[in-house]
Amino acid sequence: MNNMNERERLLAVLGSREADRAPCVCPMQTGTLELMKASGAFWPEGHEDPKTMCALSLAAHRFVGIESVRVPFEASVDASAFGAKTSDQILVRRPMILRARVPRREDFESMEVPDPSTDGKVPIVLEAIRSLKAKVGNVPIICGIVSPHMLGFQLIGDQRAMMDMYHDPIFLKAVMHKAKSFAISYATAAAEAGADVITMVDSFASGDFLSPDEYREFAMPYQAKVCKEVEKLGIPLILHICGNTTSILPSMVQTGANGISIDHEVGIAYAKKIAGDKTAVFGNLCPTTMLLKGTPEEVASTTSRCLVEGVDAVAPGCGLALQTPSDNLRAMVKATKQADPRRRQRPR
Repeated sequence: MNNMNERERLLAVLGSREADRAPCVCPMQTGTLELMKASGAFWPEGHEDPKTMCALSLAAHRFVGIESVRVPFEASVDASAFGAKTSDQILVRRPMILRARVPRREDFESMEVPDPSTDGKVPIVLEAIRSLKAKVGNVPIICGIVSPHMLGFQLIGDQRAMMDMYHDPIFLKAVMHKAKSFAISYATAAAEAGADVITMVDSFASGDFLSPDEYREFAMPYQAKVCKEVEKLGIPLILHICGNTTSILPSMVQTGANGISIDHEVGIAYAKKIAGDKTAVFGNLCPTTMLLKGTPEEVASTTSRCLVEGVDAVAPGCGLALQTPSDNLRAMVKATKQADPRRRQRPR
């Protein structure tokens, strides 16, 4: 167990095996202005060009010590494969979906599941993963995909999706079923390209959007199916749901995800109690009030608290803000490495 490398450590945590210490990783987006300047790899090219995407992903490891590399840096890649229109890409803003792909029901019925090797921006991400695989050695490569629930919301529009939960749930579930098929294909292609871990992201499944019953009906079954299929690929999956997920943590654990990534609004001790030995808990430094606006000393103190409360892997509670200071990220990594693993609490 001694002298684990970064890849071995993360995979041990995700495989419910003992690690020499907690890793410090980022399952979510890692692009910041300071890392762009340090690496010479900037947005929008970091979204459009696989070499630039690779270089910026590497920057989080090379310049601040994050013990993983992660692509892509935005959440419109999956919808772009279906032909959704995305915004122009600029330095200080990630691409956004401007127009839903499925304005009419008949449009959906004739829509085929995209091919991740050819459609939308997915091939750019896959090529970046192949480039990372040739460069990183023992650093784990994380590929982010969008959950079927979130992708369904993106494809038909979030307002319509919320309405369809009550007025046309059969149609909404049909959209998510097709989104699930694509998510599995994308994860498979990412694994074949060299990804070590999949992060499945959902921005629309927390208690801010869904009740626990709605989560179990409209999000959890499709997330669980992706988890099951990714398990067959022989790589682990981390499930990240933005916002306060306290009320749905038991259901998140039941998806079969190897890890759950929690926002700063969720208590680590409670999350560990719910997760038990079924899944690893990642988190949960706030990307804004702490990593963006805090001091290195405050970041170090918060990191230590997360570890004492029993988190399995230190990580930001969501994607990094663009202006995040590199010194704060270094403080998070340093505090993780220097922590005494014997001080960590265990779930009761």
